[in-house]
Amino acid sequence: MKGEGRKIQLDNVDIEILKVLQADCRATLDQMSKTLKVPKSTLHYRIKRLEKLGIIEGYYAKINPAKLGKEYITVTLVRAKYGPGYHKKVGEKLSKLPGVWAVYFVLGDTDFIVLTRSDSREAFMKTLEKMINSKEIERTSTMAVVEIIKEDPRIDLQHETETED
Repeated sequence: MKGEGRKIQLDNVDIEILKVLQADCRATLDQMSKTLKVPKSTLHYRIKRLEKLGIIEGYYAKINPAKLGKEYITVTLVRAKYGPGYHKKVGEKLSKLPGVWAVYFVLGDTDFIVLTRSDSREAFMKTLEKMINSKEIERTSTMAVVEIIKEDPRIDLQHETETED
């Protein structure tokens, strides 16, 4: 599961590197060196270290879903049938459904929150039918997103706190 493990202590240079890469993952070492006033060799070493530690998991293009017709966004609350390891089994199954871009295992009356992007209501309904027809799923409740107020995959690096390594 993502997010497992201890929090790793980062210094100000590491945080500034992450801020630059989140703003533009195509920034060159030359550009970063000038902006951060840190030698390129130090930046190269630090970035490789952040990758090795799993803090940087990859580099991605930010794609506009609406331009690709993926404007039908849903949030589905899923209640699953309990059983040994059910959260991993059901979570994995949900994550492979068409249009699913996030699956969260949560505590409470709901077991999973599933976020989808689809071309249309009809396309989403096909995904929902797969959920409903799954023997591991007891019930679902879906909300359609009407307007996106804020959506930002970047991590807020302004309020870092120190913890053990």
